[in-house]
Amino acid sequence: MEERPQLTHFDRWLLVALLGLAIATFFIPWPDAHLRVWFLDIGQGDAIFIQTPAGEQILVDGGPPGGGLLAQLGQVMPFYDRSIDMIVSTHPDADHLGGLVDLLGQYKVDEILETGMVCDTALCKQWGEEKQATKTKVEHIVLGQEIKLSSQARLVTLHPFVDEGGQKITQTNNGGIVLKLLYGQQSLLLTADVEKPIEDKMRISNVNIDSDFIKVGHHGSKSSSTEAFLQTVSPLVAFIQVGAKNSYGHPTAEVLDRLAKMQIPYYRTDKQGTVELILDGKNYSIKTTK
Repeated sequence: MEERPQLTHFDRWLLVALLGLAIATFFIPWPDAHLRVWFLDIGQGDAIFIQTPAGEQILVDGGPPGGGLLAQLGQVMPFYDRSIDMIVSTHPDADHLGGLVDLLGQYKVDEILETGMVCDTALCKQWGEEKQATKTKVEHIVLGQEIKLSSQARLVTLHPFVDEGGQKITQTNNGGIVLKLLYGQQSLLLTADVEKPIEDKMRISNVNIDSDFIKVGHHGSKSSSTEAFLQTVSPLVAFIQVGAKNSYGHPTAEVLDRLAKMQIPYYRTDKQGTVELILDGKNYSIKTTK
């Protein structure tokens, strides 16, 4: 009887690599004609991952320390991909910044956009050390700044209204970055944790907040997402990033009632896990993991 050839160590390694690639190809969306936005299930905090049709990758905030950001990214990025084009840190509160500190040592990041507001917490100090150690390019964002992406996609800064670089901001929530993502005829408003005073300023200013989709401000706190603001935005769908059974009572009954009154359907990460919004410039679809 003829003996079967034995697999060498290299053959086994190659077989495993090809199997992994096949699995990644099947389960993980590759760049195509769609722009994809994942509202990651990282507990009580914000972490939003964007992939353009050309494969550009932007991460807006990273959720809390130990919130599982790296594991969540591993679910939406190919296993071999350890680089991200851009990080936007909207403000330095722990439930938005913590995961970014964990990420910098694990992924190559081309550029970080942030407000530049002064922050002297232990977490901010660690963030500063990670940025310096990795020599990542850092830019302080300004009102109206437009980040042109490929395939008709762009990010526009709607807030802060003033340059916060080097300033000590007492109300960090209201100093946060608000972004509008545009792709074709569609738009998504990312409101960070800004509250009623900033919502009112944006609503009565020349800032165009009208959007097809909205990430509900401050995890559904009653101090955000006022009825007047929601009416001006007039979204088709809302997304709420929130931790299960959190101690803040988010999302509040007041915000859910406002959404219901205006007949705005919503998705929440504590109930439906990571939520994926898929855009083609005209039409959309939504997937959930729970």
